[in-house]
Amino acid sequence: MTLRLHLYLEANQLVPFDYLPTLKSAFHLWTGHNDALHNGLSLYSYSWLRGGRAGRGGIRFGEGAHWFISAPDREVIHTIISGVLRAPDLGLGLRVQDVWMQDAPEFAAGGEQPFRVASPVFIKHELEKGKPADHLLPGHELADGLLTATLRHKLRQASLDDTGAAVRFDPAHIASAKSKLFRYKQVQCRGSICPVLVSGSAEQIQFAWEVGVGHSTGIGCGALV
Repeated sequence: MTLRLHLYLEANQLVPFDYLPTLKSAFHLWTGHNDALHNGLSLYSYSWLRGGRAGRGGIRFGEGAHWFISAPDREVIHTIISGVLRAPDLGLGLRVQDVWMQDAPEFAAGGEQPFRVASPVFIKHELEKGKPADHLLPGHELADGLLTATLRHKLRQASLDDTGAAVRFDPAHIASAKSKLFRYKQVQCRGSICPVLVSGSAEQIQFAWEVGVGHSTGIGCGALV
């Protein structure tokens, strides 16, 4: 049984909007030296911070922030817990106050499993090598195919069967989907807040719940709830 780690953070100052590198740094600090995690395909996902109110100059978390991290490898989660105990401060005035672990839900094969997203779904499409990639949104004719291709690639990387696995934006929500412009370090990115549908075996659906969907789950995109 794999795990999702929920972290509750104290936030004693205004948090800047571009806090994603701080989450990434904390993740790598807690997981320690692990080339497979740090340099390979991101077989994990994590949410953006929840519970804040945006204002002038940043986000205020008056009652603290909620953050979760998911991975198909149970040992990764246990390593993170050990890292949190050693170094609970993330920076930017954020400090872990409490954690709890959630077992993966039991998913059924057949049909499509709906998921909401806990961070924007980011899809890159390179038209020409060396040129800036397009960032695709729900409704684009290539979006669902790229979501599916990315999930299948990660399944194969994890030595799992990718046959029949598929992801698509939920058609019932495409018209009301919101695009989200965000910056990671100096790169401007555009993702989308739109529920998705995942189909495949129970194992494949659970894997998507763990690793997220789309590109750049390793910097906080495409986390599922």
